[in-house]
Amino acid sequence: MRLLTSRQARELDNISMADMGISGQTLMSNAGKCISNRVRTLISDIKNPLILILCGKGNNGGDGFAAASELYHHKYIVHIHSIIREEEIKGDSLQFYNHCNSLTVPMTFGLVVPNMGKPDLIIDALFGTGLKGTLKDDFFNLINWANQKKTKIISVDIPSGLNSNSGTVNPISIMADDTITFGSPKLGMYFRNGPEFCGNIILEDIGFPKIDITDLEGLKWRLFSEDILKESFNKPKLDIHKHSSGKVLIIAGSLGMTGAAILATYGALRCGAGLTITTAPSSINDTYERSIIEGMTLPLEDNGSGFLKMNNFEQIMAKIKWADCVLLGPGLGRDASTQELILNLVETIDKPLILDADGLFPFSNNLDPLNNREFPLIITPHFGELSRLIGIRTDLIISDFPSIMTNVMRTFQKTILAKQVPVCVLEGEKATVNISGNPGLATAGTGDVLSGIISGLCAKGMSSFDAASIGAFVHGKASDLVVAENGYRGQIASDLLAKIPDVLKQYERA
Repeated sequence: MRLLTSRQARELDNISMADMGISGQTLMSNAGKCISNRVRTLISDIKNPLILILCGKGNNGGDGFAAASELYHHKYIVHIHSIIREEEIKGDSLQFYNHCNSLTVPMTFGLVVPNMGKPDLIIDALFGTGLKGTLKDDFFNLINWANQKKTKIISVDIPSGLNSNSGTVNPISIMADDTITFGSPKLGMYFRNGPEFCGNIILEDIGFPKIDITDLEGLKWRLFSEDILKESFNKPKLDIHKHSSGKVLIIAGSLGMTGAAILATYGALRCGAGLTITTAPSSINDTYERSIIEGMTLPLEDNGSGFLKMNNFEQIMAKIKWADCVLLGPGLGRDASTQELILNLVETIDKPLILDADGLFPFSNNLDPLNNREFPLIITPHFGELSRLIGIRTDLIISDFPSIMTNVMRTFQKTILAKQVPVCVLEGEKATVNISGNPGLATAGTGDVLSGIISGLCAKGMSSFDAASIGAFVHGKASDLVVAENGYRGQIASDLLAKIPDVLKQYERA
């Protein structure tokens, strides 16, 4: 399903009216009918319900006026409260306001709702997708009043106070039971706080042109669809063998961080990789050998340091021809010689490469060496790592993620898996928003499992974009299964490994 930024939503409005000849009044009228129909369903069991409609400036308020007239025609008790004065109502909204006036629908104005008892339902048509920045104190009080009424709330297009791009709340938002949205859902409904504040998301058709055939500027955001898993996980052929099931070279781990290498290795194996080789500093190879019993290890001389160095480069490169895919970075550490090794490997490896964790550190403020790679590359940064890579503060990335990533992807030609909430995968103009996962994943080692999963899928021949998108879903779904049994707080990274087969078997076809 396609998702829109606030800018794309405005662009769709303009295309509908300017290019397709659909009037704004028609769109607003249709929106009012959709809202009215949903309201009537929600309160069908209430006798003589009181419906309060909070209207703001612009088209969102106009949708509220249109809904009021529809509900009034159906003999409902409606009260409109507009936060702007009559003389400030303009454009298409004015026609529906005037119609409500002619019907003598009760109306009040201002930032304080008069005492009218407890409404049976509130329609939130205050701000819509146009809200930017911090909510003013007066609006804070109004939204807090609505939330404290403990009555059903329907939001129009997006809950007022929720940022339609980032899914952040600054500092408060309407807490909706239902959100009726038009044309396509907005990104902020699925990012960060969005699901909590939107309640049930109801998509309605009010006459916009089909999104898939409409050329909107910016990334083409979509929710991940499980259909791709059904296409990707056929039952293995009878004559398959371990060498044809995908071979992964994993360059990971160091003294104190051997767990990263072990978790990544088992992530790859649990996703069907036939063979893995995991490099190991020779002084700590025993730890690798004892833990990775289904995979092979490659001990590399470290002179007792516990980490890999530039002098290991040739031995590692000798194994590249063997591999179908290479995973580089988890737990490698940040010693200067290790970082030099990473730089040279990224430049030289001629196989699909997943670059994670410490593997990203040498490229702070310099994506050019990654962009210059001839062969497929997936990078998997969390926000701190992404901040270092692109030179933008983490808080700014969180507050303006779609715009910032649109700018990044204009020049970055590889695949990014951004560990935000939820995980997003970006390549070219494509951007997929994951639909699985939970807060229990906020624990050490889960990212290593994820990079292993992706490398296992890449080794089996998946494209970078599909491997990253499917890997994020499988990873999150495995965590959802863990949480269903054990709750959030007790989850550790290794719990995911046992659940990966339970996820995959649901999609394997004979």
